[in-house]
Amino acid sequence: MVTSGSGQFKSAGPVWSPKKYILAATTVTLAVSAVAVLTTVVLSPARIAFSVTGASSSSVEGASLVALNFTLHAANPSRRAGVEYSSVTARLQLYSASHAAAAWLKTDVHQAMPLQQPPASSRSLRASVLFDCKELGCCGRAPPMTVLVLAHVRFKVGLAYSRQYDVQVSCQPVDFFAATAAAAATRVVCVA
Repeated sequence: MVTSGSGQFKSAGPVWSPKKYILAATTVTLAVSAVAVLTTVVLSPARIAFSVTGASSSSVEGASLVALNFTLHAANPSRRAGVEYSSVTARLQLYSASHAAAAWLKTDVHQAMPLQQPPASSRSLRASVLFDCKELGCCGRAPPMTVLVLAHVRFKVGLAYSRQYDVQVSCQPVDFFAATAAAAATRVVCVA
């Protein structure tokens, strides 16, 4: 608004009506909602499939120590999202008759972290644990053990990363003391 020489106000340009303000606000809200939904869909977590192969055991000469070794496979079937592992741990659950309880053995996963996994790929991680079998009452032959995998992951689509997710899966019992090579090559599937 400006004043003319006569002291009257003139309109300086077109003024928006309330309808136009409401329409503009609705359009902006719709655009922000569309971006939020698109971001959520794009950064939604991909499925990761874990499995265990190569389960074996070896005893240390002259001691009651047993080494259990296995390979943990992580498959990322997603064609759009990569995976960044900030940590991966595996625990073995052994039922000990002498203690009448379950014992957990934390394994060492032999892989530097963080680990990047591209879309539609798989990674193999070696893991092992050394323990005193007399302590757990399982010298000679132990029953199959359940493998529990815990991983902290983020998903990457393009340049964007998702929030961190805690993935926990339990594998079917694994026989580390199988005598045959065929049993060691068996793939054991893990489920969430």
